[in-house]
Amino acid sequence: MSTLRDGLRDGIHATAGRLAHSMAGAWRRGRQYREWLSLDEASRESRLRDLGLARVDASLFWSDGGSADDQLPRMMAVYGVDEMTPLVVGNGVKRDLERVCTGCPFKARCARVLSEEPAPEACDFCPNAATLEALASH
Repeated sequence: MSTLRDGLRDGIHATAGRLAHSMAGAWRRGRQYREWLSLDEASRESRLRDLGLARVDASLFWSDGGSADDQLPRMMAVYGVDEMTPLVVGNGVKRDLERVCTGCPFKARCARVLSEEPAPEACDFCPNAATLEALASH
């Protein structure tokens, strides 16, 4: 009985540790984002140049919804598009779909809709919808 209790206690401690680590990371990212937003445009440009980066859209890095890695394959499945077909993989189409998905302002809505196994008509808000429809017809 004590081994069961010890195992349960260890599991609770491990879960609490993971939760604390996750919360600390979220707090740190939020603080970094607020610091980034507090900079004027010239300071942002200067920091990007120091890092060897071009101007970026902050939404590519600071997102409150799901990621393109998670949501795009599910959206492609809604439209019946296989992400491994040569048409998608070959001509940089997937890269373009990922770029559009990453910058999408509807991530939370997308996650909500995709959780219900929707028909394509329910996903017409998706910026990739027209491309996915075209890919599905080939």
